[in-house]
Amino acid sequence: MRHQSNAPNQPAADRQSMRYANGRTKRIFDLGTGVVLSIVTAPIILLLAVGSAVSFRAWPLFVQDRLGRGGRSFTFIKVRSLPTSTPPGADKYVIAHATNNRWGRIIRGSHLDELPQFWLVVTGRMSLVGPRPEMPTLAATFDAAFVAERLTVRPGITGPWQVSIASKGLIGEAPGFDRLYLAHAGPRLDAWIMFRTIGTFVGLRPLPLERFPNWIVNHPALHGTPAANADVLRDWQSGEVN
Repeated sequence: MRHQSNAPNQPAADRQSMRYANGRTKRIFDLGTGVVLSIVTAPIILLLAVGSAVSFRAWPLFVQDRLGRGGRSFTFIKVRSLPTSTPPGADKYVIAHATNNRWGRIIRGSHLDELPQFWLVVTGRMSLVGPRPEMPTLAATFDAAFVAERLTVRPGITGPWQVSIASKGLIGEAPGFDRLYLAHAGPRLDAWIMFRTIGTFVGLRPLPLERFPNWIVNHPALHGTPAANADVLRDWQSGEVN
């Protein structure tokens, strides 16, 4: 089944946003922060790996092909949080009904299994903030134009979709979040997303698209009334904003 957006016309990514997302300033920040976080989290990853090895009686690191910038595949890595009986290409709906143990539920629910991705930020395969990298097989079920849009930048460990209520489903079911990032990537948006990501550990709840604050984006229509903002955001979701 192909997950289609509601309109055939896709919004073009803003040139200024693309220069930032693929530029030197963001890469320098990613590299410096990625190195520090890779070192700081190394003991935690080691403990998690031991826990997963004992809990699942399997190799503690899970690797998988994901799509990166330009559509190039790269090896995506996590601490194992699912038993080996889980199909490697399972989506969230399949995983939600799969059998798991307490250890897997804890590290998966807390996102601690994602910590090795700081290594991928250092190597340049990923960014701290950006669209979530997707499996090629699952991306093939999404709208082709939307997939092509999100492959214009490095994928991120976190992003608008990850801090939204839509993260309970599939990326292709809520394209407005990635489109917002492609149109407005910049230091303000990145800082807000990282703040929201850290905030999830202290109780901040995921947000719907219409509750994202106006100041993180540059679109002039989003500095009007809340009702007008909601209309523009719905257009992003359907792909009608250019």
